[in-house]
This record gives sequence, structure tokens and C-alpha cells, in this order.
Amino acid sequence: MLRLIVTPPLWLSLLLLAGPASSAPRNSVPKLDVEASCREAQVFGASDNKNLAYQGCMQDEKQAREQLVQRWSYFKPTDRQNCVATSAALLPSYVEILTCLEMNENVIGLGKPTPMATPPAPASPPEAPSATPKEGGI
Repeated sequence: MLRLIVTPPLWLSLLLLAGPASSAPRNSVPKLDVEASCREAQVFGASDNKNLAYQGCMQDEKQAREQLVQRWSYFKPTDRQNCVATSAALLPSYVEILTCLEMNENVIGLGKPTPMATPPAPASPPEAPSATPKEGGI
């Protein structure tokens, strides 16, 4: 029987090579090159001003990154990892990552039962007419 023996230094180097492609730590927002994604937006932008489509895309990406920086630690690590990987498989986009993370948050809430609404208190019954006749009455 043939056994594969991997020495610790080789094992360690393989582990380091298989690490994430991004140089950013896993607990921070990755650095993405979104310019390529926004250049693609120019192709699909209105024919009268392709530069406006690019500028709008870059502004959207900047705003999405700012939101991610503020909220990154609140998202589940597995969701962060999955959403970053999904975005990297297509064209890198902070907007896509943020949308993915927000959708994962919303899905979690769908399976939880909602508390039953408390029915309104019954209205007080109308006053019963008095059995004693009023003065001057029958």
C-alpha cells in the first residue's frame, strides 16, 4: 500500500497557498477592483452618455462599500464568505455583496413565527335601560 507522507513545512506552505486570494483579513471588507464591473455597465448604459453610467456605477459601489464597512461585523461570517465568493465568481461588486448579505438576513427572518396579534379588548356592553321609570314617565 502506498502512503503519502507530507512533511510539516510542505503542509504549511500548501495551506498558505490555498488561503484566500484577497489580502484583506477575513473579518474585514475585501478590497475589490470594481472598475471592471463598472466598465461593463458602460456597455449597457444609455447610448447618449456612457461615461454617466460608469460614474453612477462607481458611486453606487462606493456607497455600498461604505455600508459594508459599517455593518460588516454584524453579518454572519459564513454569509460574508459565501457572498464574497459569489461576487468574485462574476464581476466583483460591493453592491452585489451587500445585496446578498441583506437577502440572507431577510431569509433568516422568514422562518420565524410571528407573534400573534393581541385581539382588541371587547367593547364595554351598552348600558342597560334603567328599570325604574323616570319622573313624569309611565
